[in-house]
Amino acid sequence: MNSKWKKFNHKLSLMLSTSLIVSMLSINLSVSAELATSKTSFTDIDNSYAKTEISKLVEQGILTGFSDGTFKPSDSVTRAQLAKIMVGALNLKPDNVEASQFKDVKADQWYAGYVGALVKSGIAQGTSKDKFSPNKNVTREELAVFFVRAFGWEHQEITSQTSKPQLSDLDQVSNWAKESVSLAYQSGFIKGSVQNDGTVKFNPSGIADRQALARLAYEFVNNKSTYDSYMIPVKTEVDTEDPTEAKPETTKPSEGTSKGNSGSTSGDKGNGSNNGGNNGGGEQAPSNNLTSPGTYTLGNITGDVTISSQGVVLKNTKVNGKLKILESVGNGDVTLDNVSVTGTTEIQGGGPNSIHAVNSVLATVIVDKADGSIRLVLEGGSDVQQIEIRSGAIVQNVSTGDVGPIEIAESIPHNASVVLSGSFDSVMVHAEQVSVEFGDNSTIGNLEVFQDALNTVFKINHGAVVNRAILNAIVQFSGAGTLSSALVNAEGIDFSQLSQLPTIEADPTVTSVVYAPQVTELSAIDSTRQIVFTGIASPAKKDITSFAKWDVENSAIAIVDSGKIQAKSNGTTVVKAKYGNFEINVPVTVAVYNEGTVYPTLKGIQVTNGSAKLNFSEGFDVSELTANDFIVRAYFDGAEQQLNNLEYRNGEFTFDAIDSYGTTLYITVESDVNKTHFAGSQSGAIKLTGFGGHIKDVAGAPVADLSISFRKGLDNKIGEIVGSVTTDTYGDYYINLPPGIYTGELGGGDTKYITTYLIGVSAVNVENKRENQTAIEIPTQDETRFVLTWGKDPVDLDSHLVGPAGDEGMFHTFYSDKQYYNNGELMVDLDLDDVTSYGPETTTIRHLLPGTYTFYVHHFSGSSTIKKSGAKIDVFHGAVATPSATYTVADASGNEIYWVVLRMIVSEEGVVTYETVNEFTNVDPLTLLQPSDEINEDELEPLE
Repeated sequence: MNSKWKKFNHKLSLMLSTSLIVSMLSINLSVSAELATSKTSFTDIDNSYAKTEISKLVEQGILTGFSDGTFKPSDSVTRAQLAKIMVGALNLKPDNVEASQFKDVKADQWYAGYVGALVKSGIAQGTSKDKFSPNKNVTREELAVFFVRAFGWEHQEITSQTSKPQLSDLDQVSNWAKESVSLAYQSGFIKGSVQNDGTVKFNPSGIADRQALARLAYEFVNNKSTYDSYMIPVKTEVDTEDPTEAKPETTKPSEGTSKGNSGSTSGDKGNGSNNGGNNGGGEQAPSNNLTSPGTYTLGNITGDVTISSQGVVLKNTKVNGKLKILESVGNGDVTLDNVSVTGTTEIQGGGPNSIHAVNSVLATVIVDKADGSIRLVLEGGSDVQQIEIRSGAIVQNVSTGDVGPIEIAESIPHNASVVLSGSFDSVMVHAEQVSVEFGDNSTIGNLEVFQDALNTVFKINHGAVVNRAILNAIVQFSGAGTLSSALVNAEGIDFSQLSQLPTIEADPTVTSVVYAPQVTELSAIDSTRQIVFTGIASPAKKDITSFAKWDVENSAIAIVDSGKIQAKSNGTTVVKAKYGNFEINVPVTVAVYNEGTVYPTLKGIQVTNGSAKLNFSEGFDVSELTANDFIVRAYFDGAEQQLNNLEYRNGEFTFDAIDSYGTTLYITVESDVNKTHFAGSQSGAIKLTGFGGHIKDVAGAPVADLSISFRKGLDNKIGEIVGSVTTDTYGDYYINLPPGIYTGELGGGDTKYITTYLIGVSAVNVENKRENQTAIEIPTQDETRFVLTWGKDPVDLDSHLVGPAGDEGMFHTFYSDKQYYNNGELMVDLDLDDVTSYGPETTTIRHLLPGTYTFYVHHFSGSSTIKKSGAKIDVFHGAVATPSATYTVADASGNEIYWVVLRMIVSEEGVVTYETVNEFTNVDPLTLLQPSDEINEDELEPLE
C-alpha cells in the first residue's frame, strides 16, 4: 500500500471515529421518533377534527403515537414523520440503502428506512444533493404535492363536472406546487378555510399538523378510488427530436474533424450555415459535455449535461437529469436561456460577472465555488424550486418568476460572504460565523436562523426589508434596512446596530406564565433582586425573562433590566413585564435600612455553576458571618430550586454544580430577616451552557494545571477575557460560558509552552466536550519549529519541509514520511499532524545543517481553498516564546492546492535568514526542489 493510501486510510479512520463520537454526543430534539403503542384511543385527540381517522389508522398499523399515550394532533409534521406515515399508507418496504445518499440521515435513525423508501418511490426527494432535512417542518402545499405524487396525478386534470371556484390564495402557492394544490382541492381531497366573504383560502405556506396528515392518509388508504375517478389523463405531444443531439447556433470550432479538411457545412437543421472556418466539413458530433465557447441547443435530452468552458450559452433545452457547471469555467460567464433542469443544477465555476439563468425552470440549484467569487443572476421569468449555497456567493433575483427557499449551508467556510439581492420568500441559515448581506431594496419574507449559525452577521442594506425572522442562535444585525419582527429563541442576539428595533414576537407555544418573587422589598440603595419570568409551553417550560419587555412606573425609585431590579431611592413603585399577550405587575418597595449612621451592605455577587462570591461594604469583616446570617434563593428550570450541599465560608457560598444544561441559574442572596450584620440583597445569574475538552502535548501526554483564557468571538486574540479555566490532573477542562464561539489562549507567559489557541463552541441545546488542543513546547536552544494553524475549512492542510540532508542529498518530511534520521540521529520530524481543522501542525528541526530549507503547505482535504483558509506559519528559532518569523496567507480568489511559503537559509557559520516566497501552484513544489540530475527542468510547470 503506498503512502498516500496509508494517509487516506488513517484520515478516514479518524473521521469515522470522530463521526461516531459526535453522533453519540449530539442530540437532535427537532425530529421526534414516534414510538409504537397498542393504544387506539389517545388521551389528547377528543377535540381533534380527525379523531376517527387517527383511531382507524392506528388500528391499521399505519399511525403510531408517543410513549406517553398522546398523539399530539396539533404538532407540526417533520419530513421524517411524513416519510413514515406515507410509507405505511403506500405499503412500501423500508429501504436504508436508498437513504444512505443523504448525509443527514444516519443508518441507525428510526426514520432512515422510511426516507429511503419514499425517495425510491419518487414521491419525495432530497432538499439538496446530499440532504433530506428530516427535521424540517412540512408546509401545507408540500403535503398536497406529496399526496398528488402518491396518487400519480402529475399528468392528469380534473373532470369538468367536478370543477369549483379556485382557491382565493392560489396565487400565493409556489409555481412548482400550484398544479398539485389545484388538483387536490378540486378533487375534494384537501379542504380550504371558508372566509367571511365566502371565498376559500388554503394557506399554502402554513405548517401542516399531524391531524391534517392523518386525515389525508386515511382518505388515501380508504377512498383512493373515489378521488381517482375525478381525474382524466392529459394528452401530450410526442417529442420526435433526438434528445441527445447538440445544435450549435453560432460558429465554433469542430471538435471531431481532421486538420487536413477545410470548407463549410450547412447540415445544421435550419440554424444557419456553419461557415466560420471550421477545420472540417462535417456536422459536430452530439455531446452532453460542452467544452468550448458557443451557443448550444440540446432539445429534450435525457441524462446529465456538463459545461466545462466559459462563454457557453445553453438555449431552449430540457435536461432530464443533472446540469453541472464545472470548476474549469473559472471566472468566466455562462448563460442558461429557456433551460429546464429536472435534477440538480450544480454551479462550481463562474465569476463575479455571472452565471445567468434567463426564463429557465430549475429544480434544485447548488452554488459551491471554492473561493466564493461567484454571482448567480435569475432573470426574465425564471422559476427555481430551491437554492443551496455552500460557498460564498452573490445571488441576484430580478426574475418575475418564483424562487423557492434559499438555504445557506453549514459547510460554508468561516468568514465567507453571501449577498442576496432582490426578492426571496424564504432564507434558511445554518452557516456559522459568516456574513449575510441583503442588498439595497431587497425583500425577504421569512428568515430562519438555525442553532448552528452562531456568530453569523446579517446586514440589511438601505431600503431592504426582512418581514420576519425566527432566531435560534446568537447572531448580530446591522444596517439601515428594516427587520419588521423577530421570534427570538436564543439569548444574546444583537439588534443594537439596526436603525430601528424589530417587534419581538412571543413564542406561540406559551399558553400561560408564572413569575417569582411576586412582591419585592429592597433594603439598601443599589441592592438588586431578580424577577424570574417563566412561560408554560405544555409540557415544557421556557425562561422568558430576557425576552420580555420590562418597564417600571417610577424610575426614580427603582430601575429594571431583563427582570433585574435595582433600588435607587426610598418609596414604592411597580415593575411591569409584557410577553405577547401576557403581562405581569410586581409591587416593589425600597426601604433603606439605617441603624446608626453607617451600616454595612451587600454590594455585589459573582455567580458561577458551583459558587456565589459576595462583595460587601469596604472594611466589613466577613469572618464573623455564618450561613445563618443569609437567605439564599435559587431559580432554574422555571421554578425555585434547592441548592445541594450549600455551604458558606469567608464571603463565598459553594454548592453542587447544577446538571441542567441550557437553563439559566439565578441566585439571590440577602441578609436574614433581622438584618443581624448587614442589609441589602444582590442577584446574579449564569447561563448553564459551555464546553470542555482535553489538552495534551505533542507526545499525547495530558497537560495538567495549564490556564486557558477565553475571549468572545472566532479568532479573537485581543481584548476582554470573559472566562478562564485550568486543566485538571488528566488534562481536562470545562468552562461555563453563554452560547457563542470563543477563542481560548493557552501557553505563553511563564509556562514552557508557545502561545497557541483553540476554538470553543458553547451551544444552546447540546453540551460540547470535544474542544481539544495540543500544547506546543518552546523549542530548545538548538531547535527550530514551524507551527501551522488555519481556520475551519479546509479541514486538512499539510506541512511539508524540504532541506539539506547530511549525505549532501535532500530530506522531505510530510504526513507519510514524518521523520528524517542521519547516522541514527533524529534530525527533523513532523511531530504533530492535525487533520480536523484549525491545527496546530508542527515540524521541528532538531539540528540545523547549512543550506536552504523550504516550507510549503498542501491543501489535502476540504471544500475551501488555501487562500481562504486564514493559514498562518510561525517559525520559532531557538528557545524563544515568540516567533522569529510569521507568514499569513492573504485572503484572495484562486484554488491552487500548494502554497510555497518561505525559504530559511542557514549559512556555514549557522546564521539564519528568512526569505519570503508566497507563491501558489498546482504542481507539487517538490518537483522543483529535486536535484537537477533527477528531473528534466524543461518539462516543469513554473510556480505562478
